[in-house]
Amino acid sequence: MTTMSIWRRSLWRYRVTTAGIALTSFGAATAIHNPPVAVSVLAATAGCFVSVLEIRANRRRARLVRFQSRDGDDYSDLSSQLSSLGTIVKSAHDVGVVMAKECARLRDQPVRAELETSPYRLPRELRIWSFDFLARRARVAAMYNGDIIGLASDVPSGDEDAAVKLRPGRYFDFFCSNLLAPFDVWGTGRKLPLLRGRELILDQGGKLLTFRRSRLANTIGVSSLAFTADGQLILVAQAKDNVGSPGLIAPSGSGALEPRDVPQDGTGLTLGDIVRRGAERELREECHISEQDIEVSAIVGHGRWVSRGAMPEFCVVTLLQLTSDEVLDRAVRLVERPYVTEVLAVDLAPITRWNPKKPLAMLPQEIRGSASWPLALGLACMAQSILDQSWPLGQELTQRLPAQRERRALREGA
Repeated sequence: MTTMSIWRRSLWRYRVTTAGIALTSFGAATAIHNPPVAVSVLAATAGCFVSVLEIRANRRRARLVRFQSRDGDDYSDLSSQLSSLGTIVKSAHDVGVVMAKECARLRDQPVRAELETSPYRLPRELRIWSFDFLARRARVAAMYNGDIIGLASDVPSGDEDAAVKLRPGRYFDFFCSNLLAPFDVWGTGRKLPLLRGRELILDQGGKLLTFRRSRLANTIGVSSLAFTADGQLILVAQAKDNVGSPGLIAPSGSGALEPRDVPQDGTGLTLGDIVRRGAERELREECHISEQDIEVSAIVGHGRWVSRGAMPEFCVVTLLQLTSDEVLDRAVRLVERPYVTEVLAVDLAPITRWNPKKPLAMLPQEIRGSASWPLALGLACMAQSILDQSWPLGQELTQRLPAQRERRALREGA
């Protein structure tokens, strides 16, 4: 699907070449028929000429463009601004922020959602670089151009009855907008970049753009932290070619919200229900479990993944009816192997040591350096939620965790 989608875009990118080939084919096909030979020869010559010109022009342009990654950008200059929104969450590779007020709103009361009919369209300033960026990155990444749902407005943080706007789109548009933001586009011989990726997420005053004003697709990321019946947290080791968090340890299920996660009738939509449906779908796909294996799920928070164009990320906590052994005994599905290499089950630190400001400290020492940002976000939101007496899963989750501590004590005693 990825190859075919890129091929279709290539036809549009090289539309003059396509016309030239058509002229060449016309000249060759009609040379022995009614039209004069001179007309056929002229058509074929013209086709070859325009094709060669455009191919050379596009190849020359591609060589003049360079996408420079800002891997060392930790956005430390935004720390004061981000900390005013909520806890800053850092993993070994990325940085983002927990949207504290929005998290509290999502846990306490439903937020209405409305699906827009008009899909997201790449703005011109991004479209001109999209093919080169996509073609180069697609060579080393496992992905497909599926339908996705993006966020077109901000999540309300107060008691107002405002609806969140959801917008359909395509994965390649997300790839060429949010995933382009960590890069700067340079032209050969230029002293200044043609496009600064930071300008895609910051306004002229250097503040984080709202989703309503953002020019990016802002695909809604969803993930789940699933706990087994014996109190272990299920994690997923992602493949190195996975665009999501390549080669890192991710939540139990993580991915992008899709149109199938939105109820077909479109009535009574709430953001929490849609996020839960998407997160549970990703969990079922990546861990090879069924809908009957899931006992209950509840949303715990929302953050912005600043290192990825400040895209929206939502997380839920899920309680499973399976033990850790039952989950680990199931092989990764064939269709998921390009994205998932292994499913893990780990013990978290005792609940008394959960700290929203140090989420990675909740994990075993050996995997902290490989934790993805969505995993760090989920742990931070869960640690905050467990302090919220109104959170519906707080008591049930707490009742499962003592079993894990007892199991650790018995193992250490043996």
